[in-house]
Amino acid sequence: MGSYILCQVKRAENPYYIESIGLNIYSIEELCYYICQNLPLLDATILNERLAEWFKEELKLRRLAQKLLQLVQKEFTLGEFILPVLREINYLSNTEFRDLELKVKGLEEQPSPVRLKLKGDALVSHEKYIKAIEVYTATMALRKEANLGSQFLGSVYNNMGCAYARLFQMEEACDCFHHAYEELHTRATLKSYLYAVYMKSGEEAYEKAGEDLGIDPATRVEMDRQIASVGPVELPEHLDQALAEWTRAYHRNTGL
Repeated sequence: MGSYILCQVKRAENPYYIESIGLNIYSIEELCYYICQNLPLLDATILNERLAEWFKEELKLRRLAQKLLQLVQKEFTLGEFILPVLREINYLSNTEFRDLELKVKGLEEQPSPVRLKLKGDALVSHEKYIKAIEVYTATMALRKEANLGSQFLGSVYNNMGCAYARLFQMEEACDCFHHAYEELHTRATLKSYLYAVYMKSGEEAYEKAGEDLGIDPATRVEMDRQIASVGPVELPEHLDQALAEWTRAYHRNTGL
């Protein structure tokens, strides 16, 4: 980040609590770091009058607090709120600040369902799977209004399936991965679906699902090898590892 001095502003005695990921913030430096790393999670549950009052009462940043209090009295953009916070301690270099401005502008210009999906993805990265599923569900409810097609819908189903799988709710994970494959028809979503079927119902169900979907020989050999390597179904850590690996491959291949 920029050439700021760590903890140039006093630490708060009472932290600012970010409910969405269960995080306590004690300094403006910590908040600036959170802002830069979690743009999709910045909404009215964080950027609000309570935060402005926290700046005033806990950090004694009265001018910044007054500016933010004026903003929350009207409709404001993400950039209008967070950029003054970052400027307060010169948290970023000039180049980093301009780059962040572009990211914020790009996020603000996205349709609401896209912003929601990014929020869900961020929640998954923080292992807040139940909240992520709620956000993905809301995303699908708004998708048609924004005229977003199969590629977007499939990516939401895929990521929701990963969230369900991390909760070991395999029936829901299977449904999501199946929908994702129906929309995307990619090898990554096929593998995720078949693996989820195996973890939910065992080898016989996995064999049948592969036959029903006409899995190609190369994918079948790879799937059989990977499933054989993870051992018994009852070992949950292997599910987490395999799905994490396939999720990373999915994102690398699709950019979603």
